[in-house]
Amino acid sequence: MCDPIIYVLLGLAVGYIGGFAGIGGGPFLVSFLVLYCGMSQLVAQGNVLTMMLGPMSLLGVLSMYEYVKKQWLNIAIGVIAYCICSYFGAVFAFYIGETDLKYYFAVLLVIIALMQFRSYLRKNAKASDKEFISPYWILILAAFTGILGGMFGIGAGVLMVPILIGIFKLKKEYARSLSLAILIPPVSYGAFIKYNFENPVDWQLVGILFGTYFISNFFGAKMGSKISGKAFTLVYGVILLSIAVIYLV
Repeated sequence: MCDPIIYVLLGLAVGYIGGFAGIGGGPFLVSFLVLYCGMSQLVAQGNVLTMMLGPMSLLGVLSMYEYVKKQWLNIAIGVIAYCICSYFGAVFAFYIGETDLKYYFAVLLVIIALMQFRSYLRKNAKASDKEFISPYWILILAAFTGILGGMFGIGAGVLMVPILIGIFKLKKEYARSLSLAILIPPVSYGAFIKYNFENPVDWQLVGILFGTYFISNFFGAKMGSKISGKAFTLVYGVILLSIAVIYLV
């Protein structure tokens, strides 16, 4: 276990990153708790998913409300689909076990990193210009990310944002705001039921991470709206790839 001050710094850092990129920051939180603090993979994921029960991205969403208010239907659909499917992802996580789960987590990080590199290298790609995506696609996408979220302790945005921008050509602001808004309700409740039943969560840790994340998320979202985030995409991918290598080695 780590000193509480480490958890404070971790929450502040990941909260800022989450707001900036429109992601929950789950991969960073889980990997840090496992690799630095010595938690088991399943316990770390359970604590991170419990943290997501609170309105962790509320301040970030408020800073982007003009984009959020146009997407209420898709947000509602995304919340319901993610919440239900996260339970099945959690069940599958315990079914495959700790050792295999670490391996698959590393593979997921590699995939996410490659998605970032692809986005960075597409210098001449046409800018995303859509402001709306079909609710049917949101249902499928939220269900898919919900399963992976429950399985690996991650939020919606880490996969949803790149897919919305890269495949569905949704504008960056609309993709980020949609992802952050889906994280406001307790979307990980389905997964929480399973994780807490198997390994009771550390509520002190959860409280520290949530409070610090909540505060810094606003400032990250404000900064993310002002700049393109091109350089961040590259750095983000490199960090995730580095974490994956450590896991695999």
